[in-house]
Amino acid sequence: MKKIIALLVVVSMLFAAVPAFAADGDSPSSWAKAEVQKAIDIGIVPERLQSKYQTAITREEFAELIVNAVFKNSERMYAGVKELQWTAEKVLDRVTLEVEFEDAKQDHVKLAYILGSINGVSETKFAPDKLITRQEAAMMLVNTSHIGPIHYTSPETLGYSDYNQIAEWAKPAVRVANSVGFMQGEGSKFNPKGNITREQAIATVIRLYERNHRFALRGNLIVYAPYHELKYKVGKNYIIADFEDDDEFTRFDEDMYSVWVNDPTLKNTEYAGVERAAAVFAFQAILKPRSKGKGALVPTAAGKSTKWDYGYMTVSFFDKEGMVKFEYKDIPGFMTQVNGYKYGYPFKEVEVNQIFD
Repeated sequence: MKKIIALLVVVSMLFAAVPAFAADGDSPSSWAKAEVQKAIDIGIVPERLQSKYQTAITREEFAELIVNAVFKNSERMYAGVKELQWTAEKVLDRVTLEVEFEDAKQDHVKLAYILGSINGVSETKFAPDKLITRQEAAMMLVNTSHIGPIHYTSPETLGYSDYNQIAEWAKPAVRVANSVGFMQGEGSKFNPKGNITREQAIATVIRLYERNHRFALRGNLIVYAPYHELKYKVGKNYIIADFEDDDEFTRFDEDMYSVWVNDPTLKNTEYAGVERAAAVFAFQAILKPRSKGKGALVPTAAGKSTKWDYGYMTVSFFDKEGMVKFEYKDIPGFMTQVNGYKYGYPFKEVEVNQIFD
């Protein structure tokens, strides 16, 4: 009897190790099976996309995959510490999206917009059922995650025979997508205008999941899950951050006080309260108040309304629209923070200058 039980256990283990793909041949290509299975196991791939792997994926379907990968990444990065994890519920509670699509009301579409992964095809339309080209997929992935180490792989290193067929607007994204491993070519080509398939899309988002991703609104503004007193309004090219006091002494209050009194510029000044501290220090990963944005420290601590140019964005403190407003410029390329604080295509160093209206 014991031998039979042991044999049954071994058999069940063997079956458990076999990928759970359909028996009718509707399964991923051999090259994609491992990544597709991993993405399913993690919970990135909804059931409706666990078939027809060689068919082209739509804008709405790819948006859901990216959103799932981002939140599963947050869960992985802060395993066991729920306070530090971003969830869809937290984002939707703290962010007001000032864009509404007539043809796509799903939460994952809203979240994809908030994360910067997508834009509409117009001010009011998303075109959820439109199929995605490979160059569009590269743009969506890099729009989502570019703050960490990226570079523009040279055309020579890429070696794509159809490189000149890539649209000019897509070249920065294609080059970055290669540099971080999101997307590679199809043989000697990139096939920019070809549609990306479900299995290809799943393979790219598992790579996004595995990346040391910095959670950011519109792909550009790093925000922290424990700071629930901060609320945001998100539009196509702007983010407005405001402080809502909950009348409790929280981790946020403690962090803002601590960073103020330990800042070399402000430590000898009287603490002016959590809102003034938050205006700069809650976003110090982007504002760089001790180096690039040092000029804004004193006037912001004093509650003055000022505006600053960061090259790829302008930042307004305490204007009529909110505590801090980040407005993003329509320029080629991306911003990143590796070997300095850079932006554009090609990269140049961020310099911060005050704007006098």
